[in-house]
Amino acid sequence: MDRANESPEELFQRTLQMDARIARLLTGAEIFTLEELAYVPMQELLDVPGLTESEARLYRKRAHAYLLKQVMRGHDDGDSVDA
Repeated sequence: MDRANESPEELFQRTLQMDARIARLLTGAEIFTLEELAYVPMQELLDVPGLTESEARLYRKRAHAYLLKQVMRGHDDGDSVDA
């Protein structure tokens, strides 16, 4: 896959091991980046229709872990993370 043309849904699925349904819920709520997912106020995630609290916490944690891993490595190697 050409990552330059990767949609936000594809990014979420590849990096966070997220299913397509949840990725669509997030983009429908105008959350398009890993940074937004990791740092938007938790209440904003909890307000996403169809997203459970446990899903919000899980994917927020995975987004934090992925971003931290990228900072530590200094680049995007495309690997997903388990949180």
